[in-house]
Amino acid sequence: MKSELSFRLLIWALVVFLALLACSISVNTSSNAPNTPENQAPSPPTNPLPAEPSPLSTDLPPAAEPSPTVQGVAVTDPPPQPSPTTGPQCIVLQDLFFRSGPGTAYAPPLRALEPQTVLIPQSYNPIGVPGGPWVQVREPQANLIGWVSAGEQFVSCNIDLTDLPSVAVNPPPPPPPPKTGNSAPDGTFPDNLVFREDFNRDYLFRLYTHDLNVGEDDGDGITAVEFTIRDANNHVVHSNREETPGFCIFGGGEPACNTWLLEDYIYKWPSTGEPVKDGVYELRVHVILDDDSNGDGNWSYELTVDVQ
Repeated sequence: MKSELSFRLLIWALVVFLALLACSISVNTSSNAPNTPENQAPSPPTNPLPAEPSPLSTDLPPAAEPSPTVQGVAVTDPPPQPSPTTGPQCIVLQDLFFRSGPGTAYAPPLRALEPQTVLIPQSYNPIGVPGGPWVQVREPQANLIGWVSAGEQFVSCNIDLTDLPSVAVNPPPPPPPPKTGNSAPDGTFPDNLVFREDFNRDYLFRLYTHDLNVGEDDGDGITAVEFTIRDANNHVVHSNREETPGFCIFGGGEPACNTWLLEDYIYKWPSTGEPVKDGVYELRVHVILDDDSNGDGNWSYELTVDVQ
């Protein structure tokens, strides 16, 4: 019984040994197989496809985006306005009038400007009314457009004003005639002399006079009436002799008296052409009678003149 069991164990051991031997032979055979194309793993291609080219660099700036439009019209920002620190400017050097036009004839002034006021020049007029150079400016604080004298004593500018464009300006209205005031007459008056004064702002003075011994109409018995105006320095600024009525200080009187002389928007004394200035004057009247047996009329007024 024991011998039979031992025999069976021997047989199983032999079977296991033979099985292990067979597996070992199979493995060695596979490892020693020739390196043929069939058993080689596919190799990667020797010439790979070229990579996509990188974008070429360029020095050109990127294309600008199209400007927004309104109804087909390109919308653009308004041009920059010059500032007191970057653009053309003028600085006021002394108290200065700001006027509606180029010249003192544009009266009254719109306002007065103080020294150091900054102005933006717009246009230039070399000859104002009545004269002198003038510059049109914008006053940025109040945003007003007006004119100031361009004299170097009045403004200092950082540009050549003569390079500015010119602009058409309406002529100024005529200034009002000077205002006058007078005292009572002081002098000699013959008893037979009758007179009536007519002070008027337009023609200054007219005298109605006659000799009672001759008639009652204006000019009866009167040879002539002489008028003389002197300033405070006793300088004659105007004189006139009238031999027929009406007796007007500036002439005329048949029927209307001549008015003040206005040239280049400046009132002047007609006989001398001198500009009329504010001040106190003496107006003297000399009435020459046909019959001077009682003497002539000779008197004066203190005349005050105020040019507007």
